[in-house]
Parts: sequence; C-alpha cells; structure tokens
Amino acid sequence: MNAAAAGRPVTIREVAERAGVSISTVSHTFSGRRPISAATRARVREAAAELGYDPNPSARSLRTGRSGLVGLILRPRYAVSGTPDRAETFNRLVGAVATEALRHGTGLIHVPDLHDPAVASVPMDGCIVAHPYGGDTALAELLGRGLPVVTVEEDPDRPDLPWAVRLDYPPVVEALLDHLHAQGAREILLLSGTEDNAWNRRPRETYAAWCARRGLRPRTGLLSEGLSMPDAAELVQPLLAGPDRPDAIVVATSDFAALIAEVAAARGLRIPEELMLAALTDSEHARAGHPPITAMDLTHEALAERAVELMLARLSGAETPDGPVFLTPDLRLRASTRRKS
Repeated sequence: MNAAAAGRPVTIREVAERAGVSISTVSHTFSGRRPISAATRARVREAAAELGYDPNPSARSLRTGRSGLVGLILRPRYAVSGTPDRAETFNRLVGAVATEALRHGTGLIHVPDLHDPAVASVPMDGCIVAHPYGGDTALAELLGRGLPVVTVEEDPDRPDLPWAVRLDYPPVVEALLDHLHAQGAREILLLSGTEDNAWNRRPRETYAAWCARRGLRPRTGLLSEGLSMPDAAELVQPLLAGPDRPDAIVVATSDFAALIAEVAAARGLRIPEELMLAALTDSEHARAGHPPITAMDLTHEALAERAVELMLARLSGAETPDGPVFLTPDLRLRASTRRKS
C-alpha cells in the first residue's frame, strides 16, 4: 500500500527514491525550472503516478493542511534603509527568493515582525531567515514554535544548524588580503559594520588570524551600517590624516567604500597608488567608482536558490542534512587595489 492509499501525503523524497533521482530533479521535473531529459522526466512522472503524488501545492494543501506559503524574514535592521547600496544588495536577495519560490509553485510572504498579531495569524509552512544575528531572537522564536526554518547565512552563535546555506568567507577574505599584501600593503585597516551577523564576524576573525600569520599589526574599526554619509565622512577623515594612515582599507559596505574614495580624493590621496580600497559587498557604488572598487559579491541569487530548495526539501520530508550548504562569495578585483602590473 502506498502512502496516498494509507491516508498520508506522499513526499517528494519518496518519489525521488522510487525514480532513483535526486529531490531537486523531481522538483525541476514538475516546475520546469531546469531542463530534464525525456527519459528521466518520464521515470519521475511514472513514480509519482504509482505513489499517488500530486505536485500541485494547492491540491496538496487540501489533504495536508498546509498553506503553500513560506515566510521570509530579513534580519539586518538597515537592509532597507539608508543608501541605495542596501536596496540593491538586499533587493537581489529578496527578489531571488521570490523568483525561486514562484518557479517551484510556492507562495512567499514577507514577515516584518513575528510579534505582530496580523503576522501571527498568517499560516506559514516554514520560514527562511536571512542574515540572522548572533543568538538571533527571531530565529529562536521560530525554532521554539517548531516551525521548519532554513537560514540564509548562519546565526554565528548556532553555526551547526544543518538547514542552512552559508557563505564561506575565510578563503575569499584571505585571498583579498593576500592580494593587497602582494600589491605592497602593510598597514591594512578593516572597517567592519556593527551588526552582529556572520558577514561582519567572519571577516573580522579571518583578518585577525591572517595578521597573526603574517606578523602584521591588526588595525580594525567599526563603521555602523546606520550612519548617514556626513556622519561616516566625519569618522573617516581622521583615519586618512597623519603619518600613521593605512595604505589599504577594507570596508564593509560599498557605499562607504565610495565615500572613502571621495574623502581620499579631497585630501589629495591617489587610489590605488597611495591608498588601496576594497569593500565586503558589491554594488553600483563599487562598479561605477573612480577607479572601480574591488569588492566581494555575496552571490545572493545562488543563496536564494539553495535556500528555497532546502526549504522545499524539508517540507517534503527529506532527511536532515549532515550540515549546512556552503557557497563561495565572488571576489571581484578592480583597479582600486591594483598597484603593480
């Protein structure tokens, strides 16, 4: 007797096992998201028919009590405020999650406040939490409710949660620092943000370890993501004055990188000859800089794709993975850090 005949929903994992393919192949067969060979597609559809699996999420919800909706919580408090840099960075993520959910026939709702009674009444089958903080309270609340959760980036205090897609920062940050060192930088200043998430924590940890191995003096500072441009400029100007100024700066956001370039130019400092400059996010600020600014792209489209796939696999009864999925940020070297040919 198959699961449908026994009165319980058939999972996508069962279809995958019957057809001898991966869960994502079953998903792509019914969503049309990626090309699947005719033979494989026929095998998947035959297995689904034998098991009584219905790929239509609306039809399944009538039998399972599910809503067909997945929530999305964007944790960085400055994600949608401040400069267009933040809008570009997080619009990429939110847009990509929405697109991936749509391709899989799943609804997506944005959850601004878990404690809002209106939100509490909206049924969610699961929730994606993006860029959580260390010891994240929203994540803890969802886990306490027993709701299936997938994180985009890890809670730095819960790095071993398996239903997560994470960015592997250390090798990329080390590659950036090695590049700056090869270009002659010996006084590298890291200006990270103040939000306590993996994007700020992991590069700081990597930088400290890299300086220790190189025998270099670590130089760090904080530049809050919530600062206005005039306030950020006021904090940056003293850093570029005097004989102890850095010969390279790695700054968290690319809008602040562009601001530092402006402050440097006003002081008569040439980039990259006298000051090299890089950012830990990429946006139009970096691409259109004079010169263009080296930056680390967070591959939000790939993060979104894997996060939605993980969520759908979890909702379909897939076994808990051995650990998080790791993706690698894309280091884009540009003229702002190239002194030598």
